[in-house]
Amino acid sequence: MMKKLFLALSLSTLLPVPVLAAGTHAGEHEHSEAAHSDRHQSDHEHALSEVGSPASADDASMDIAVTLLDTMRFEFDKPLALRRGEVVRFVVTNSGKIPHEFSVGSASEQLEHRKMMQAMPNMVHEDGNTVSVEPGQTKDLVWRFDGDAEVVFACNIPGHAEAGMVRTTRLQP
Repeated sequence: MMKKLFLALSLSTLLPVPVLAAGTHAGEHEHSEAAHSDRHQSDHEHALSEVGSPASADDASMDIAVTLLDTMRFEFDKPLALRRGEVVRFVVTNSGKIPHEFSVGSASEQLEHRKMMQAMPNMVHEDGNTVSVEPGQTKDLVWRFDGDAEVVFACNIPGHAEAGMVRTTRLQP
């Protein structure tokens, strides 16, 4: 009886060894949010949206300052009287204490992005149509409006758009 107990205890202490030897596989499959963000950025950096495309700051005809607020609102320093074909540099400042993002797209693109953010809430964006802005930071987003007439600006961090951090405008001819 003592031998069986000793054997069982000995084997149970050896069981974790193969598991430990397997390691964490960190980096092997690149399933992290950071890896997704890197792939997402390279895949979509210059991709067209239904409402336009990223542009060069040199082509901007106007700057619009955007303040991201913890009250789940955007403040634009100018009216959003945007015209098709116009290139705008948005100077986006997070004046709050929590992270926000500023995203340009169609209603369907924003909804798709929001669903992705639900699955990966800590995803960081710098991919042409979206910038992630930490508290106290300022980032630029330069956009050429040459697509659909209805443009949606949103913060798609989970709960933010639902709380009102969305703004829709129509392009003027």
